[in-house]
Amino acid sequence: MIEIQQNITEKNYEKVLETLNTLDISQADSDSFRREVSILLESFYACHGSEEEPVNRIAIKCLNLLKRACALGETFQNAIVSRLEFLERVRDILVDEKVPENVRTNCLQLLANLCVQNRSNQERIITYMQTFLLTNVSSNGGYANASAMILYNGFIYKAVSLNLLDILNRLLGNVELNRTAQTEQPEFVCIFLEYLISESNEMVEALEKIDASKKLLLYRYLIEYIRQEDRRIHPIHPDVFKHLLAEFKKKSDMVLKTDNVQLDAQDTEEVFTLLVLIADSTCVEPYGSFLRHDGGLFLNLGCLLRQMQLLGKSETKNMFTPVQTIEEILRIKQGDTELDIESQISYSLRSAVVKALANLAYKSKKNQKLAREMDIIAAILECTNLDARNPLIKEWSILAIHNLCDDNLENQQFIAGLKKLGDAENSLITEYKSGTIRISDVNASSNSHKE
Repeated sequence: MIEIQQNITEKNYEKVLETLNTLDISQADSDSFRREVSILLESFYACHGSEEEPVNRIAIKCLNLLKRACALGETFQNAIVSRLEFLERVRDILVDEKVPENVRTNCLQLLANLCVQNRSNQERIITYMQTFLLTNVSSNGGYANASAMILYNGFIYKAVSLNLLDILNRLLGNVELNRTAQTEQPEFVCIFLEYLISESNEMVEALEKIDASKKLLLYRYLIEYIRQEDRRIHPIHPDVFKHLLAEFKKKSDMVLKTDNVQLDAQDTEEVFTLLVLIADSTCVEPYGSFLRHDGGLFLNLGCLLRQMQLLGKSETKNMFTPVQTIEEILRIKQGDTELDIESQISYSLRSAVVKALANLAYKSKKNQKLAREMDIIAAILECTNLDARNPLIKEWSILAIHNLCDDNLENQQFIAGLKKLGDAENSLITEYKSGTIRISDVNASSNSHKE
């Protein structure tokens, strides 16, 4: 090993690489490694700043051998960290933009490996590098993944006091940057968020303090989280989910159950995003079973549906006014209208409410009874018309009626006893009867112009 340093001095780089390639770290004992680690580090320090290809390879090889040694346990990890001025020199290398990128990246990966299942190293490294690590996560550069890994290990082992609100904000900021760039999120950003979502109730307190924009980012992340089948083995922590449910109930009351409905208020977007989250949750276990036992939620959603219908019938058109005429629907499909309904926060919301009611009524005698007694059945029956603002609302309404009547004679009799007072308002039927709908054979029309 001593000849390595001599060969570096004499620029016999190929001999250095040959010696390093024959070194089997996995077979080293702790005493021999303590001797070897000094030579590896000194060799790395001598080569780390060079952009010459063989010299750079030596620096990377030294780092790879040190990273591999970390897997042998705490004794080997400590032998590296305890070297004089190790953290100071590594930090200086990490912030020096003149050092090759691959060297800096591997340095940070080495720090991450030194933290695995090693509480004392986590404390030392995070305490010394905390600002650098947090900045990397939020800036989403090449160091984001390794930085998130170090912070994650320190957090789960409680090696150092970390501000959860600050970390959550930075993780969500990383998610947003990758969403905007349409790139994949770093692995340990996802792992860290998954831990906070599914394994710990510590996030509940942070949710009380997080700013509105980051809260919306989290809600949207949770919607995707619930929809992904591979995440279902790690469901949202019960305390976190109960908190989200309570927030939805409280804020939906303020937004849509008041005389002065604030359709453009900040709380409105939060409630609507939570509504989509709750509606999707009704389709997935274990959330669905839990929510079906919540009669308060069923009533809340029923009231929301009725209020949305009331707003949609007002004289002034708004985001809840149904889009049902053939002309409007065709213009939207062809993209030649200023009515950009898909970008509005109300898009598909009524469908989400009916979907949730349909799922909550499944095999639930209590919710079936509530639907009958609180006129929710009638509200659902009003949703059986086509509405471009609410895709699949007719299909969800049919499922809701089926689930409400399933093994429930009272609800079957209730619907059977409804009397026809006249034809329901339906723009499609009106257009058909007035002769404004024209059906033509496009192929025949185009063929008639061919020579």
